[in-house]
Amino acid sequence: MKNNLLPLGTRDEFGRRAVTKQKIISVVQRHLNQRGFSVISTPLLEKQEVFDQYQLGNYQMYRFLDPEGDTIVLRPDMTLPIARFLSSTNIPLPQKFFYVGDIFRISRKLSGSYNELTQAGIELIGYDSLKAELECLTIINKLSKKLLGKDVEIELGIADFAPTLLENITNDKNQQSEIAQALYDKNIPEYSKLIQNYSTASQYKLLKKWPRLFGDPESIFSELKEFDLSTELQDKLNNLKEIIKWIKQVMPEQSISVDLSSRAPQSYYTGLTFRGFYQDGNDYLFSGGRYDKLLANFQDQTEPAVGMGIDIDLIANLITPKQKSQKTMIYFNKDQWKKAESKLAELDNGILSLSETKKDAEIEAKNNNATLLDLTGGNDFD
Repeated sequence: MKNNLLPLGTRDEFGRRAVTKQKIISVVQRHLNQRGFSVISTPLLEKQEVFDQYQLGNYQMYRFLDPEGDTIVLRPDMTLPIARFLSSTNIPLPQKFFYVGDIFRISRKLSGSYNELTQAGIELIGYDSLKAELECLTIINKLSKKLLGKDVEIELGIADFAPTLLENITNDKNQQSEIAQALYDKNIPEYSKLIQNYSTASQYKLLKKWPRLFGDPESIFSELKEFDLSTELQDKLNNLKEIIKWIKQVMPEQSISVDLSSRAPQSYYTGLTFRGFYQDGNDYLFSGGRYDKLLANFQDQTEPAVGMGIDIDLIANLITPKQKSQKTMIYFNKDQWKKAESKLAELDNGILSLSETKKDAEIEAKNNNATLLDLTGGNDFD
């Protein structure tokens, strides 16, 4: 019998974890509502064409054929469907949206990753001001305190730093791609081998130091002073410095770092990137940045945009209680319902037993790892 087996990479959720996820979602929704974001919900199914122009990472999509013969996918991303929505409507911009939903990505076998993920996020469409990035950073700071009780570390990067630097060194697109891939994968032997081709280039010393350009912002900027950077790269760094200065003024307790050797969260990112990670975890809880060309594949006129995803599952992993709290199962007769309700209100972890007899209530309590509280005085009759 295999009709009770789940598809690979999915799971049923119940009990403490399910409760924790709902609480996280409620906190996120309430916070974003208070900041004036409008909720948006897109279909679970999208046409494959919505995602065709973008490389969305090391995974595949779930594909189906609809009755008309078109290829339909389970959405692997939440941002692109919102871009599709905006291109097909006349909603005036700028707009601030937030969403919560599941995405589906077929990960590599035996990777240990789930294929169904719950994600919340925000999209600020039509804002070319740096205030849009600062709004995202503020939300990371405030939500991390509400959800985790402390700040996460915010890691800042520049999505097009690598492409811009490599274009200054070689016109060979394949070489640019290979060097960037080795850099992102932290494959230092392969990276060192590839950059040897440019040992006479003026930026060779920078290439050698590049894999180590992460960590404390002041240290990174100090190291970069010895290099003659192009005006374009220097402008990007000045923008990054401005953001760091703002963080230190507005959120002086916020821990920040810089990584100029990391891949952008998605291929469509164009400017500042930011990630928030918890030191007790091993992945990013918050991830986003600017992507001003996002709508280019959906309409003639593009719009500036900044967005951020929030990994609900990873946050749930961190804060789901590891120990079961003691429950109290309240057994009562039907004419004691008001008394049972009063007792339920007094208890932090009470449960009403709906069993007809005390014997059944004892079994119910055992199944729920609860202590039985008998309000009947041993009298099973109503």
